[in-house]
Amino acid sequence: MTATSPVGAATLDPGEHGATALLPDGRPVVRIADILRANAVATPTAPAIIEADRVTSFAELDRLANRVANALLRDGVRAGDRVAFIGANSPAFLAVLYGAAKMGAIPTALNNRLAPPEVAQILQDAEPAVIVIGAGDEQHVPVAVTITGLLRAVTVGAAGSENGAAAWDEWLTDAADTDPGAQQDVDDTAVIFYTSGTTGPAKGIELTGRNIGIALSPLQTIIRLDNTSVATAPIPFFHIAGIGLALVATLNGSALLLESAASLPGLIELWRRQQVSHAVVVPAVLQVLINVPGVADADFSALKYLIYGAAPIPVPVLIRATEIFGCSFVQSYGLTESTGGITILTPEDHHPAPGLEKRLQSVGRPLKGSTVKIVDPATSEELPIGQRGEVLIGGDLVMKGYWRRPDANSATLLPGGWLRTGDGGSVDEDGYLFLHDRVKDMIVSGAENVYPAEVESVLSGHPAIAEIAVVGVSSERWGESPYAVVVAKPGTEPSEREIIDWARERLAHFKCPIGVQFVDALPRTASGKIRKAVIREDLATRPLGEMSAEV
Repeated sequence: MTATSPVGAATLDPGEHGATALLPDGRPVVRIADILRANAVATPTAPAIIEADRVTSFAELDRLANRVANALLRDGVRAGDRVAFIGANSPAFLAVLYGAAKMGAIPTALNNRLAPPEVAQILQDAEPAVIVIGAGDEQHVPVAVTITGLLRAVTVGAAGSENGAAAWDEWLTDAADTDPGAQQDVDDTAVIFYTSGTTGPAKGIELTGRNIGIALSPLQTIIRLDNTSVATAPIPFFHIAGIGLALVATLNGSALLLESAASLPGLIELWRRQQVSHAVVVPAVLQVLINVPGVADADFSALKYLIYGAAPIPVPVLIRATEIFGCSFVQSYGLTESTGGITILTPEDHHPAPGLEKRLQSVGRPLKGSTVKIVDPATSEELPIGQRGEVLIGGDLVMKGYWRRPDANSATLLPGGWLRTGDGGSVDEDGYLFLHDRVKDMIVSGAENVYPAEVESVLSGHPAIAEIAVVGVSSERWGESPYAVVVAKPGTEPSEREIIDWARERLAHFKCPIGVQFVDALPRTASGKIRKAVIREDLATRPLGEMSAEV
């Protein structure tokens, strides 16, 4: 597949391995800073960022990033130092990202939704030279100013601070708006993201310029952004999916919408009013969005592409979403450790020929330059086509490594450059990858393997179910048994018996839940993934009765 390149947009270099995105002037993307530099020249007055109350052009964003770069140099920041940002999506976040890169430092993105002790653990690990704290997140200042080696803490939203942090405007007052022109090597660490910490202390993920340049090219090829596009990702920039869309939008001269909505009906209206053409959503949002009253009658005529990923999505939900939005759908699977998506389920795949409908349950096929294999998680031996095991990822998008964590690297990065994902999956004869939950989420019931995603997909077809999670609970008879936690659609009151009967009509009985708990919402990570460990822990504290001895 080749890209049509509008004026001011990047094209693709087919490359020896994975294609590398090119800047408007034809150079390959190997540095984050060059993405903004090139478009400040190619389309200086075009809108780079759209907010509720202002529009920032590419030239304005570039000058702001230059001022950040020069303020960092003035404070004594050196090449290779970390510069952390803790905050919500904002022009300041992007200015720090590009500004740190412009002077050779490593921008480090932190989750502002974490509690101060969690932020403290990450900052102590990263040891940033400068920490910038976004508007509304000043609760993190007391922790930030205690970090060893800190040169400066800055608050974007405060006019001044008595606790040792400088105000953003004052910090930038005397900083020049000329580019210091640092040029990092293609294999230098370009950015650090931190894991969610759900399975232990958060780890810093080092991604290189090469990783990022190759990761951006399929987005350009497939979703066809140009300088008329308006892109939005209501996903935090500290998540690879959020920053990925921000980078590719800037690379292609597209406007990035940062205006937010307070509700899902408000999100629908925002997309209409701002004529959003490209949107990234997590499946959790998509599942709820299609149930918003009036959504089927909303105007989505400007929407061209809807990109989703981060978790499997039940087929009935996906089919309903394609009917409602009427645009091209793209799914991608990957991890932050793989610089985002390494597979693609194309718009064409979302309209399979008769007999190929099963592909909708997949996450697509590997991108050029990426490789997937399925192995036995205990022995790492490769498994035959169709057999379920652990997904390993190889190729150009695998991270450089975990920051200062040789122990984690040796456990996750296998000989030959293979990345262990911890995800269960299988590959069919045509190369499509099917996910079957995290390896540790698989339920072994009476010596039978039960994959929660399969059960969830079936139960999601029930007309009263809005969201569902299936986990294993202890069973005296079977060792483990499936248990369902359900969010009902508004205005419905399904019973436990009704849900279980629905499953038994469509699945083998050993796969069916032995019980159902109804909740208002499922616990999720900042990136929208369901926290099944939290659900299992909660269920373990409750008396659970099995509905029937037949199970």
